[in-house]
Amino acid sequence: MTIAVGVFVAMHGLVHAMYVGQALRWFELREGMTWPVGARFVPAIPDAALRVSAANAVGVSSLALVVGGIGIAMDAGWGPTVTLVAAIVASVVHLLLWDGDVKTFPDQGLYGIVINVVIVVWIVATR
Repeated sequence: MTIAVGVFVAMHGLVHAMYVGQALRWFELREGMTWPVGARFVPAIPDAALRVSAANAVGVSSLALVVGGIGIAMDAGWGPTVTLVAAIVASVVHLLLWDGDVKTFPDQGLYGIVINVVIVVWIVATR
């Protein structure tokens, strides 16, 4: 069971990594998507700086999810802790970078946040 959960968490981290490409304008996750530009909770940051900051924050939390997932799969004692911190940080980052429009939230990390909450609940429940 822990191997399957670890693989799932690592793959979830790889999906989060797609937002790095979106932030740096390497590609669009959805046509016309401007994320993270227009972030409601960090409006004072210039667009270019916001994109780089978002890419770094999402990239680090994504990498931490992958590493944490590997740790869970290996049944390493540090795996759940790394995953717990990464899931919380990734969720906070996506909430801060959301543009505040309920209609765009699914494209801007809502499903990832829901999965992160499930991961956090699983870690807390199994400890």
